[in-house]
Amino acid sequence: MLVPQTARRGTGDGHGTSGIGFAELRRTLASGVSLDDAHRQRLLELAQRLTRVQALGDEYAGISLSPMAAGVVDQVTATV
Repeated sequence: MLVPQTARRGTGDGHGTSGIGFAELRRTLASGVSLDDAHRQRLLELAQRLTRVQALGDEYAGISLSPMAAGVVDQVTATV
């Protein structure tokens, strides 16, 4: 079951995720401002979740990050 974005807002869910919401991350990526550590960590967490969702196969295999977000993930993982 997918959890709506609005249900996940706040200070994290207690499972090691940061309190940065999707909308804030999306705005930061769109603004072209360099990401701080918290935003980079959130984006990496989302990329890891996406990998697990894609592994479910079927219609989930076609889900992907936006080209902008994928580019930032590539940059972040290349520097780590």
